[in-house]
Amino acid sequence: MGVPGLTETVREQVRMGRLLPLGDPVPAGAGWIAEGAVRELLTGDAHTVPGARLLRLRFSPDTTAAPLGREERPAAGLTAGSVLLEAEVLLSGEEPLPQAAERVRTALTAGARALSLPVTAVDVRVAGLLEAEGTGEERPEEPGDGAPTVPDTPAARTPSRPGSTSGDTDARERAVVTAVTAPTGVRGTVPFPGPAGPSVRVAPTGEAGWVEVQLALARDADMGATVAEAARAGAASAGRRVRILVVRLED
Repeated sequence: MGVPGLTETVREQVRMGRLLPLGDPVPAGAGWIAEGAVRELLTGDAHTVPGARLLRLRFSPDTTAAPLGREERPAAGLTAGSVLLEAEVLLSGEEPLPQAAERVRTALTAGARALSLPVTAVDVRVAGLLEAEGTGEERPEEPGDGAPTVPDTPAARTPSRPGSTSGDTDARERAVVTAVTAPTGVRGTVPFPGPAGPSVRVAPTGEAGWVEVQLALARDADMGATVAEAARAGAASAGRRVRILVVRLED
């Protein structure tokens, strides 16, 4: 990989952030979502509160929960199966700050629940008043465009894997991609980072390994139900566990 390709891969990973675990109804370890995608949706939820402006969101593993082993999570996955959420906001001051902060906390909690994100605590810190900040307040980072989505068509479902010469392997991968892109709300697969990245990969290698597939979902999809359905369909096709990594949300 040349310098330009390496640079774009790094940028893509930064935009995505870490992978956060999805909870019920998604089977343990079978569904993860990129931090950048979660931040985008929860920022919109926080901004539904009148007089509130979200500055930043921070996701961290719940250290009171049992840590996940390497085989239970993807390489960029959070180290615990539950999440702590910290938010920093500016408020207008039109109502008492504790009540306004509680409205933000309620909105973020509901948004996380809608995503099937196993958040055990939401902490909201008031950084100041909107009047004092004027128009120059800091805005949370927005996730970028990321890797191109592979359209959900039979031809596009053929994953690209450099150096793969096994027809049997290609056929199995095509079957997995067809299965995981069938549920309503799935827009298509997203190649893994790198030039001509594959759509499907096994990590770690071996019969006990997970098959991983990166997906783009519709922004208004029922996250937990869609991921659970895709994971089950993929597992039935692959004959082993399939891990769904939601890295992009689309309108």
